[in-house]
Amino acid sequence: MPIECLPVIGFLAGFLVISFGGGGGAIYVGVLTALCGIPPALAASTSLATIIPTTLVGALGHIRAGHVDFRLAGALLASALLGTAAGTYGSTLLPDAAYYLISGALLLILSTQMLWTWLRQKGKAFRPAGARLTPKEWAAASAYGLLSGLMTGAIGLSGGGPITAALFQLRCPALRTVGTSVAVIAVMSLTGFLAHLSLGRVDWTLVAYLASGTIVGAAAAPYCLSRLGKERAERVIRPSIITVNYILGVLILLK
Repeated sequence: MPIECLPVIGFLAGFLVISFGGGGGAIYVGVLTALCGIPPALAASTSLATIIPTTLVGALGHIRAGHVDFRLAGALLASALLGTAAGTYGSTLLPDAAYYLISGALLLILSTQMLWTWLRQKGKAFRPAGARLTPKEWAAASAYGLLSGLMTGAIGLSGGGPITAALFQLRCPALRTVGTSVAVIAVMSLTGFLAHLSLGRVDWTLVAYLASGTIVGAAAAPYCLSRLGKERAERVIRPSIITVNYILGVLILLK
């Protein structure tokens, strides 16, 4: 695929990550490695660099719309940042195939858990915005955050799978799940990118081509979500998140 087509891929991925709280990194890495022949290490840094403006634009839109739970975001970030740094500097320890196998399998497992949680929680009350976390909830958020950070740093994925799985388990409504996930991913991506940058693994030409499309997609997504309304968003967004993560898991395993 010629790199001139990357802005279109960027737009689609940017819209996806802001609409569903993740998934863009997997698209970036898949396209760059499978279709453009970019080495995985360079694809990871390019993916993270592109996710930064995408999620920053999207996070601002979600914050303005009141879709971000800052207490939950802080709990997830506490361990996610540690995982992002560790994943980046440990990314040379395992073969690329092993990272893809682990990430794809984890996405499938997390998607199955999200499906089970969604079905089990149907009809139950959602978590109030800004509610305090119990010790058990803190432990769950820390575990999911660490896993998300490792996936972000090691492979350049957005890490949205574990984050949205955690927010599902913590009974967040759909729009708050997406908004909080995007805010967390924005900070993780910046941390992972800076770590990759310190290793000298960035292709700014690829970043520019992708980012030119992702920023437009990221800006459009919050507006489209707000037009859904809360009731329709609950019917559409949660099953869409589960489906997207299943598809991405399979695509990563097939790499």
